Amino acid sequence: MGELSGHTQTMEPQPQSIRKLAVVATVISGVAVLGCIALAVWNYNLNTKVNSLTIANSSLKQTTQALTKQQNDTEALLGKVRLATNLSSITHLLEQTSVVTDDFVLEKVTFDVAEDGKLKSVLLNVNNQPDLGFGGAYQGYGKYNMSSAALTKKAEEVINIVMKKYGTSDKLPVWDKNTKVEMTVQNYPLGKREGGTFKLTGQQ
Repeated sequence: MGELSGHTQTMEPQPQSIRKLAVVATVISGVAVLGCIALAVWNYNLNTKVNSLTIANSSLKQTTQALTKQQNDTEALLGKVRLATNLSSITHLLEQTSVVTDDFVLEKVTFDVAEDGKLKSVLLNVNNQPDLGFGGAYQGYGKYNMSSAALTKKAEEVINIVMKKYGTSDKLPVWDKNTKVEMTVQNYPLGKREGGTFKLTGQQ
């Protein structure tokens, strides 16, 4: 028993430096955890702000697109209003300034305009001058007692005068020799010019 107690080792107290390292490690771990938590919160807030900005940007884009469309629609509508006003003005001018020849008097002109603003066709309604009216060559219902060549020449004279008065203003759709022109006498069909060639109703 005496020998046993002679070999018993006594535990030395833990050095002070090791305890300090443990405390420091604990503090560092705590700071790291707090840092991670703070970083996670900051990242969450950042993502929230980014998402909010994304939504706001998308909304702004949609609003801008809507305003752009509205502006384009308004400009298109104003363009149509200006065109209608200009056509009304030239119509009044042609009808009131008495486009006349030795044979016909222009009574009404109608312009048919496509959606894109191009002139599709023109309708001219004329009346006869006294010498050509009833008792003359006119037989009624758009029929005349004269050669087709002579009647065609008289009709084309009216078309050319109206077309010249219409002019080439950039405020009006283009009217050239290829524009379809229908001509009536007292609202009865007389003939039509297409592709630059006039044909009487009976010749079509």
